[in-house]
Amino acid sequence: MKNITIYKIISIVAFIILAFILIIPQKFNVNRKQKADECIRNMKAIYEGIEQYMMEREEDFTGNAQDLFRMNYLKKTYECPENGVGDKYFMEGDFETGKIIVKCPHETKFADHALPESIVE
Repeated sequence: MKNITIYKIISIVAFIILAFILIIPQKFNVNRKQKADECIRNMKAIYEGIEQYMMEREEDFTGNAQDLFRMNYLKKTYECPENGVGDKYFMEGDFETGKIIVKCPHETKFADHALPESIVE
């Protein structure tokens, strides 16, 4: 016990705290809820962009987020944050019925990556 100094104790405690900080988010999927919330915000923005497109142009929308961005209906293009680049949303709008569909490419894998019914109606 003679060789244990305050610096060694502080180092051990700091290492344990650092390990917990790195392990806890992965163990309990803390970031998963944030990614689901971001995905839903993305889909809401796309939904509103399609809605505005159909109101102004009085026609169906078939395309992608890049098309909406180019025509200034979106501030940026959106992708699902869950798995990174290339995860494009499925989207379309029917002007006659007013029905707009925006779906996450991971909706089957992550049930919480879906627009709430209150937005869709």
